[in-house]
Amino acid sequence: MCLRMKSLSRTLSILFAAGSLSLLAAIGVSCGRGEGKAAIVDPQPSADTVALAEGLRLYGEGLYELAREQLMESVNSNSTYIRAESYLYLNALEMDLGNYDAARPWLEKYHTEAIKLFRQTVDAEERISIHREETVRSITGLRRFIVGVVCLVVLVIAIVVFSMRRRQSEARNDPSEQTGPPVPPDISSWQRHLASAEIFMRTPVFAEIADLERQPADRRARVLSLSRQEVLDAELAETFPEFMAELRAAYPSLTAGDVKLCCLSLTGLSTFGRALCFGSTETNVVKQRKHKIKRKLTTDDAGRQLFDFIFSA
Repeated sequence: MCLRMKSLSRTLSILFAAGSLSLLAAIGVSCGRGEGKAAIVDPQPSADTVALAEGLRLYGEGLYELAREQLMESVNSNSTYIRAESYLYLNALEMDLGNYDAARPWLEKYHTEAIKLFRQTVDAEERISIHREETVRSITGLRRFIVGVVCLVVLVIAIVVFSMRRRQSEARNDPSEQTGPPVPPDISSWQRHLASAEIFMRTPVFAEIADLERQPADRRARVLSLSRQEVLDAELAETFPEFMAELRAAYPSLTAGDVKLCCLSLTGLSTFGRALCFGSTETNVVKQRKHKIKRKLTTDDAGRQLFDFIFSA
């Protein structure tokens, strides 16, 4: 009776180990790639991988004592997969030798390592799912942004074309315009830069400026720090490259600060908000610079129109 119970126990243990090994192999492939896969693809296998392979070979040849030595070395591996497989075959080896008391601890350790691999699989699947969802959200947001920019550009172009045609029609139908002095150039070519202002108003630094602008307009108000002013200057240079280049080409006397104020004035910021961008709470800083810009631009009709366009946007 005792022999039958031992035989039955041995058979059940082997069947359980075989089924668990299949599950372990599947888990090791999907989750334990960072551990087990390195031993497969590495042209120079690690010592624990070699020990496990040698232990399995010796076990298959029936050399149990030598196989036990090799498997005892591989159980010290840093790889969960290698440790689990080593525990499994140590259990099978002791079962073959009839050492049932010695086999049981190995089976328990194998079960612990298999649970670890299973949890790693669940965690890996969750990370992949989260990453996939974040990627989808990012792509969707980018598509919406591109569509919005395209629609805005089309709208601005349509407004500019309509304005130019209306001005040309009025000039042709107005007798005073036909018989009088030449019509000064209008600022319709500058209106396309309003699209750049719309894009800039969606940037994080503009949101920060708008938040500062809502403060009480007194000397205790927080201003844009020097580091954030540098970020602002870089963002303006990236958003208004053509507007800045055309301003400097048409009016070389404008300074970098003058051009910066012209760009900010296209966004509809208040005088106080623009002063904060220069690190000051005094609105006179903006008023004085605006006066200097006016003297530089209003040397002809085109410059006067441009000044009015910039500071009334």
